[in-house]
Amino acid sequence: MPNQPGTMIEWGNRWARAIKHRQENNEAVSGFFSQIGELYVVHHLWAYESLQSRDETRNSAWQKEGWDTNVYYTVPLVRSMESRLMIPTKSSPLQ
Repeated sequence: MPNQPGTMIEWGNRWARAIKHRQENNEAVSGFFSQIGELYVVHHLWAYESLQSRDETRNSAWQKEGWDTNVYYTVPLVRSMESRLMIPTKSSPLQ
């Protein structure tokens, strides 16, 4: 995510405020950022029951006061984004 020198702290502070808007459905699984190799690459994992659930949850975040403000301030700090769909294995606690 940020991957722009000097922006990780600003992005992280905003993200810490924004994440409360996404806790209702417990979809946030984990978040990581790198300080070795390619610096300040952020990975965050979300769990949804279905693609429809994902769409509904993401859309409901926009109805919460403050989400739009945090997106407004964090998007300019992002150099690139990717999205991937992962299916948990049978032994995963996310089943």
